[in-house]
Amino acid sequence: MLNKEQKSSILLLLASKAFERLAFYTIMAILVKYLMDSLDIETNKAAIFYSVFYGAVGLTTIFSGLLGDLRDRMKVVKTGFILLTVMYLVIALLPGISVIVVFALILLGVGVGLTSPNIIVFLGNIYNEKGKEIAGLSGFILFSIAVNIGALVAPLISITLKDNLGYYSVFLFAFISGLTSLILFLKFKENYNKLDLVAEQKDYIAPKSEKGLNSLIVISVLLIGILIRLALNQRGISFNNAIGDLIGDGFNLNEKTKNIEVLVSIVLFGLFAFAVTRVRNLNWGKVFNIILIGLTFSIIGFLLVGSYEFLSKIMSGKSIFLQSFIFVIIAETLITPTISYLIYRSSPIKRKGLYQGIAYIAFAISNQLLFIGLLLYDKIGTTTFIIFSGILLISAMLVFILKRKVNHKLTEIE
Repeated sequence: MLNKEQKSSILLLLASKAFERLAFYTIMAILVKYLMDSLDIETNKAAIFYSVFYGAVGLTTIFSGLLGDLRDRMKVVKTGFILLTVMYLVIALLPGISVIVVFALILLGVGVGLTSPNIIVFLGNIYNEKGKEIAGLSGFILFSIAVNIGALVAPLISITLKDNLGYYSVFLFAFISGLTSLILFLKFKENYNKLDLVAEQKDYIAPKSEKGLNSLIVISVLLIGILIRLALNQRGISFNNAIGDLIGDGFNLNEKTKNIEVLVSIVLFGLFAFAVTRVRNLNWGKVFNIILIGLTFSIIGFLLVGSYEFLSKIMSGKSIFLQSFIFVIIAETLITPTISYLIYRSSPIKRKGLYQGIAYIAFAISNQLLFIGLLLYDKIGTTTFIIFSGILLISAMLVFILKRKVNHKLTEIE
């Protein structure tokens, strides 16, 4: 059971993350338009600046977790929060000179990248899990809620402020949100330093049997996770291409349901977190079962679209896509935080930040492979989604095999 200090630390850290995401998504909603208006440049050049910013976030995220492992993780995150908070205010006050704006965006990206993987490590550390104990999954689900809350309200706030008070007000709001996030993190730091945590013990050495089990899990989950993300990410461009071809009439699932999707995700994450807290003696097997259930939903979702030609004879096309969309959202709700938790929980205790960076690279690879879905769809149409349901089925089989191997190793350890 968590004590009072652990619970308050989790709440402070999640609140800090929620305000950081609120600031981030508020800016992202208007960044390209702001760059075009403030620098008087074309869309293509503004998109390049946007990419440079995201590149700074990504590159920093890859290495900042390892930096936290090797140095003082608290100082790394605090530096990130200070940097991003200051840059939100500075960018709005900068003269319209391209080089200066790009440099400021890079510093902002570095600030964001310094915080992201290390906050996840802090979150996992708080649960102070030892041996075979599985207790932190609910925290990772709540983390997803914190992120989604920012994604839900930020665009509306951003557009409202920009239309009524101009760009400066958007950056000022981001600055205030970032500052709030920093203050909450500093309060979290006070609580965290009072906790007696295994992860912060300099002389802790994990048993050899535990190291072997964890290595099996983390490597397997990283590799299987690439396959899963490759398939689930097709819910974006490939889905919309299919919708445009098969339904038309300007029907765009992402645009029409974006806010509803985020709201539904928050509700589902809440229900998921509640359900996890009600499970007694949560163990590795039950955690893998959660992924298997999620994969089952995703397979059904992709099969619905893959069987469009047959199903469209007995139900409306919009209904097919909406049902598929819902199934995949449920799948992502179950799979995303669970995989994140598994990577944290099974990575070496002194290199958890490094493995967060590795996970970022692994899943970035799956994002870069999205063109495969587009190429397949251009050639074979909705059969593409049958293929991706097959990839998800293979992923489910691999998870099942991993589950059996883990159970076997646990039996040997006992």
